[in-house]
Amino acid sequence: MIECEVVNQNVDVVSVVRKALEVLSAVGGKAIDYGKQPGGGEFAGAAVMDYEAAVAINAAMIALRPEWNLALMWKVLNNDPRDGWAACQDLACFASHHLGRAGDKFGREGLLYWVRHWARRDGSSREAAWKFGCGYDTHQRYYRETVEPLLSGWFIAAKGVLEPVIERHFENFVEAA
Repeated sequence: MIECEVVNQNVDVVSVVRKALEVLSAVGGKAIDYGKQPGGGEFAGAAVMDYEAAVAINAAMIALRPEWNLALMWKVLNNDPRDGWAACQDLACFASHHLGRAGDKFGREGLLYWVRHWARRDGSSREAAWKFGCGYDTHQRYYRETVEPLLSGWFIAAKGVLEPVIERHFENFVEAA
């Protein structure tokens, strides 16, 4: 039987990356915990992320394949009107290149619509049908069978790389407490 290390599935990688970026932008200051639960839930150490942990997370992000990094960053920055939109457009470009002819089914704007929907969950198959032609079912099937698996796969791959880094750095906080 093959044994493998089970990584905590409750780690919200997107929140931790947001906090790491906040720490780095504050030049080592402490990140504020914006968690829904008091104390930040199981990873309360994320509330006091230090500069070293933020640098380690950032280094792991930089080492990701570009499409994985863009999928992660679009989730992280999906509500940032300046940087988020740029990540969305870049991710749509990578998706178009990867999908080839399937990515051109509804044109560049149609694919960009679904890439935006993937992280923000705005829009619908009905709206896409109205904007880009074809039927509701065609758009829903295109998103669920073509766009979502590709982007989710890239995001899951990015999470798989970052979770051990996050675990390693937050174990130190839990042991110190």
